[in-house]
Amino acid sequence: MAQPNYFTCTLGQAAALGLQQPHKTVNAFVDAQADALPDAAAVAFPAPSGTDSKGDWTYTSFTFSQVRSRTVEVARSLLNDHRDVLSERATIGMLCPSTPDLLFTWLALMKLGHAVLLIAPQCQPAAIKALCEQCEVPLLLFHEQYADLARATAALNGSSPLSVKQLSVDASKATPPSAVKEHLPVHIVSEHDVAYLHHTSGTSSGMPKPIPQPHHAAVGVLPSFPNGKDAASFTTTPLYHGGIADLFRAWSSGAQIWLFPGKAVPITARNIVKCLDVAAAASADDSSTAKVKYFSSVPYVLQMLEADDAGLKYLQNMDITGVGGAALPAEIGDRLVKGGVNLISRFGSAECGFLLNSHRNYEGDIEWQYLRGSSDDQYTRFEPRDEDLGELIVLKDWPHMAKRNRDDGSYATSDLFEPHPTIKGAWKYHSRADSQLTLITGKKFDPAPLEAATATSDLVEDALIFGTGQPYPGVLVFRSDKAAELRDADFMARVWPSIEKLNSGSQDHARISKSSVVPMAKLTTPLEKSSKGTIIRGATEKRFAAEIAAAYTDSDANDETAVKDEDLVDTVKEIINNVASHKSGLTEETDLHSYGIDSVAGMQIRSRLRRLLPADQRNLPITVVEDYSTVNGLADYVLKRRHGQDANTTGVGNDHEYMKQLVEEYSQFMMSETKSPAREEERTNGTTRGGVVIVTGATGALGAHILSQYRADSSISRIYCLVRGADAHAARERVAKALSYRRLLSLNDDPNDKVVVLPARLSDAELGLDQETYAKLAREATIIMHVAWSVNFRMKLRSFVRDSIAGLSHLINLALAAPASRSAPRIAFCSSVASVMASPSSPIPEILIDDPAVATDLGYSKSKWVAEQICARANGFDRLRGRVAIFRVGQVAGDTKTGVWNAKEAWPLMLGSVRETGTLPALEDEVLDWLPVDICATALIQGAGRQHEDEVDGLEIYHVVNSHTTPTWSDLSGWLKAKREFEIIGPADWVKKLEALAEEGSQSPALQLLELWRNAYGDKEPKGVDKTSGDEIKERKIFAVDKSVKCLPVLQSVKPVDEAYFALLWKWIIRLDPGNANSTFFNQMPQPLIGFNETSTEIPMSIDLDLVLENA
Repeated sequence: MAQPNYFTCTLGQAAALGLQQPHKTVNAFVDAQADALPDAAAVAFPAPSGTDSKGDWTYTSFTFSQVRSRTVEVARSLLNDHRDVLSERATIGMLCPSTPDLLFTWLALMKLGHAVLLIAPQCQPAAIKALCEQCEVPLLLFHEQYADLARATAALNGSSPLSVKQLSVDASKATPPSAVKEHLPVHIVSEHDVAYLHHTSGTSSGMPKPIPQPHHAAVGVLPSFPNGKDAASFTTTPLYHGGIADLFRAWSSGAQIWLFPGKAVPITARNIVKCLDVAAAASADDSSTAKVKYFSSVPYVLQMLEADDAGLKYLQNMDITGVGGAALPAEIGDRLVKGGVNLISRFGSAECGFLLNSHRNYEGDIEWQYLRGSSDDQYTRFEPRDEDLGELIVLKDWPHMAKRNRDDGSYATSDLFEPHPTIKGAWKYHSRADSQLTLITGKKFDPAPLEAATATSDLVEDALIFGTGQPYPGVLVFRSDKAAELRDADFMARVWPSIEKLNSGSQDHARISKSSVVPMAKLTTPLEKSSKGTIIRGATEKRFAAEIAAAYTDSDANDETAVKDEDLVDTVKEIINNVASHKSGLTEETDLHSYGIDSVAGMQIRSRLRRLLPADQRNLPITVVEDYSTVNGLADYVLKRRHGQDANTTGVGNDHEYMKQLVEEYSQFMMSETKSPAREEERTNGTTRGGVVIVTGATGALGAHILSQYRADSSISRIYCLVRGADAHAARERVAKALSYRRLLSLNDDPNDKVVVLPARLSDAELGLDQETYAKLAREATIIMHVAWSVNFRMKLRSFVRDSIAGLSHLINLALAAPASRSAPRIAFCSSVASVMASPSSPIPEILIDDPAVATDLGYSKSKWVAEQICARANGFDRLRGRVAIFRVGQVAGDTKTGVWNAKEAWPLMLGSVRETGTLPALEDEVLDWLPVDICATALIQGAGRQHEDEVDGLEIYHVVNSHTTPTWSDLSGWLKAKREFEIIGPADWVKKLEALAEEGSQSPALQLLELWRNAYGDKEPKGVDKTSGDEIKERKIFAVDKSVKCLPVLQSVKPVDEAYFALLWKWIIRLDPGNANSTFFNQMPQPLIGFNETSTEIPMSIDLDLVLENA
C-alpha cells in the first residue's frame, strides 16, 4: 500500500499512525503555527493585477504570523462595528466569495468565540433564510457582490429577526505582527464547541440543512507530516465548501495552499493555468516557496483542463491530482491516467470528514476509481448489500463523527460501493442509496452518472433523468447556447448517438429509449442547482412536471393505427430495435428474451404496441411481450386484436405438444469421433489427477455455496466456473461478488488457484469457449454440476429454449466429448419441484414422469420438465448410463451459519413488512418447509459424487426438500411476537395495509410483490371463514423422499425449522431494514421474480403462482 502524505491521509490513517496534530481548537492551532512557523508561507490568492483577467496576474500571500495578526485586526474591526451582537456568543452567517475577506472574517469570528455559518452563494433567499433560522443567526454578513441576494433574504418574513450587514473590512491589507499583542476580548471556546457550519446542498428537496463542525473536528483530527511544507497545494474549491478542509489540511503540516480567486473571475481552464503560472513563478523566484505538487478540484474542472494543453501539462507534472465532490466520468479519468496524470478520487463527508481515497503505487496500479481506506478495519467496514454492493459503515471509533445513526455508535452512510474483483480492500463508488430512481417494476438506478455523461456534449447544457413510479426512465435534455437554434429533429440526431452509447454500458432497466428523450429549449431562467452545482431534483421535476407527464401520456396518446396490416411485422421489428441494447440479429422468430428484452424494455414495447390499436382495444396484458415473445407473435397478436378476434392464446400454442417436440429436438446429442481434439490430446497429455468439476450458476445462491464447498474439498483439484461475462475479468468479478455477498471465502483467497472462471455462453454449441479450452474441459472434467437456469415467471416456454434448454444439451455434448480412454463425467442437473408440482400423485414419486401435464402452467416449470426428459435421454447413452442425476429442489432459505437468504424472496419480504404495517397475514397452518441453502448444496454434491452400487443403469432422481410437516406459520408468529409487537390479520386485510403504504408513497420492499399478493390474497379471508370453491387454498404437495434421504446423507440431518434457526434468519432480515439506518440493502434491489438466476424453489404460502424461486 502506498505511503500516505498530508494530501491523501484519511482521518482513520492519521489516528492509526499516530499522526494527529495536538491542538484541539482552531484558535490554538492558528496561534501554534504562527509561533512555530512565523515566516513560512501559509496561504496565497492569485488574481489579475487589473480588471482584465486576460492581462498579467499577481498574488497576495500571507505567512502564518500574518494570518494570526490579520485575524486579530479584523476581529477588532468587527467588534467595533457589531459590538451589540458580538458581545454575546452567537452563530454569525457569512455570504461571501472565496477571498481574503472571507478567510480572515471567518477566522476572526472564531477568534472571538463565535460559530460561523458559511453560506454558499448559490442558495436561494428562502434557503438562506431557513438556514439562518435553523441556526438562530442574529447577524448575516455579506460581501457587496451578493448585496441583492442578502437584501432579498432580509425581505422575507421569518420567525426570528435577522440583521443583514455588508462587510466593511479590507482583509487583504497586511497588519504588523505587533497587533497580536494588543488585548482582545474573546469568548473562551473548547474543542467541543461549534467552530463553523457547512450545509447540505439540498439537491433533493431544495432546502439545505446545516452541518455543524466542532473545533476538534476542524483541526484536532488532522494529520501532521514533518516534511509537509515541501509540497504546496492548489485548490479550486471555494472556502465556503471544501476549501476550508483543504486549507487546514495543508496548514497542519506547515504547507502553503493556493486558493483560486473567488471574486469576479470565472473558473475556466485559462484562469486556472494563470493561477498555476503565478504559483510556479513564485517558487522559481524564491527557493523558500514550495512548488505546487498537489492539485485538488471537482470533476468539471478536470474536464476543462484535460481539453486544454497547458492545463493538461500542469496536471501531468503534479505529484497527485485529486478529484472529489461528484463523479468524474470514467472515460475522462481513464484518459488522464493513460496520459500520465497521477489521479486519485477523494471521498469524504461533512458528517465524518476525509474517509477514503485511491492513493496507490501509480506505476503499476491504474485503478483510480477504486478507493482504499484505513490500513485495517478498525474504523470502517463495507456491509454487503444487494447486487453485490457494499454500504460504507463508519465505526464508532472513527476520529470525527458529527452524526451517528446506529445503536452501537456507528454511522451508516447510505453510500454504496462495488468491490474490485482482485484488489482486496479496493472499492469503487456506485451510488447513493437515497438518490436512486425507483421504477414501477421495483428496479432502481442512480441517474447522476448518466446525467453527467449526457451533459458532457457541447450541445447540452443540462440533463435530467426521470422515471420514479413509471415503467421506464426518460430524460429531459436542455439545449446549450450552441444548440439553441437547432430544430428538435436535428438536435436529436446529434445527441442521440451519445445517449445510445451510454445505453450500451448501462443496466438494462436504466437504458433510455429514443422515444423517451425529451428535447428542451435553451432556458432563459437556469435550473435551480445546489451549491455543488448539481440539479435540485425535486424543484426541477416540479417545474417540468407537465413535460415529464407528457413523455408517458403522449406515448399512449399517439395514434399509429394508420400502419397497414401488411406492415405490422416491420413496424414491430422497428419498435423492438428502438428499445433493444443492440440492433443486429433480430429476425421474425428471434426469441425476445434471448435478444435481451427485459421487463423494462417489454413495458416500452407494450406502450408502442398500444398505439397500433384502436382506442377501445388498447388494454394490453402487462406481459404481452413475454407471452408472444417474437416479432411474428406480437404482430399476429396485434392483427387479431385489430379485427376483433380472440387473441388470448395466439402465439402460445399447445405447450404440451411443444414440450415433447423440444425433448426430441434437444436430445439429438453430438457423439464425438475418435479424432476429436479432446481425444487426441488425451493420448499425449494424460488425465488430470483429482476431481475436476465444471460448475454453472456460481453467481447464484445455491451455485455459490456449491462452489464454496467444492473449494474446501481436498479431493477436488480444479473447479471451472462457466459464467456469463463480457470477458474473463467481468466473469471473475461476478463470481467474486456473489461469494462476498454471501460471506463465503473470497475468491482472492485461493492460494492453489483451484478456481478458474471462464466467460461462457451456454447457448453456443461450444459454450462460447475457444477450441483449446473446450477440449481441455472435455479431457479433464469428472463432474458437470449444472445449476444455471433462467428464472422469470413472466416468460413463456419458448423463451427458455435458446439459453436454458439448449445450454443443457450443449453441456451433455461436452460430457460425450470426453476421451474414450476414461469414463465420461457425471452430470448433476438442478431441477425444481415445479417440474412435477401438478402431478395428482401423493406423494409425488422420485421417478421420471413422462406426462407433461405434471408441470405447472409457468413457462419455467415446463422448461424444467423438458430438461428432465433430456437428461433421461442422455442417460440412455452407453457412456452416460448411470452417470446422470436430477435434483428436484424445493424451498431454499438462508444458510445455517449467517442466515443470509435472499431479500427478493416472498418470505423475507413478507416478514420484513411487519416493520411498516405492524401486521402479518394469518396463514395459520402453512408449513415452513425451508431448507438451508448450505445443506441443499451439500446434498447436490453428495448426489453428484455418489457411486451407484445398485441401479447402475438407472436415472437418479432426488427430492432435495425439507419434508417435515412442522412447524407452521402460527408457530413462527409466536416466535416473532417474542421479539416485537405486531398483529395477525386476514390476508386480504394485510394486502389492504400494503396498498395503503403504496398510496402514501412508501418505499417498503414488500410493495415489490404487491401484485402477486393482491392476486393471491386480495379476495381471500382468514382460514375458518367460508369461501367459495374457487377460492380454496391449494392442498400442499407432498414429495416422496425415502430414496433421497437414503442416498444423500446430509438430508438425514435435516430438522424442522426451529426457533433458533428462525432467529438467525430474523437477524439477517432486520439488518435489511430500509427504514432503519442500519441498512440500505433494499435500495439496490431489482424487480423480484423477474430475470432471476438459478438457485432454488419454494412453494410459497399456497398462492396461485405455485412457486417463487430465489434469485441470485
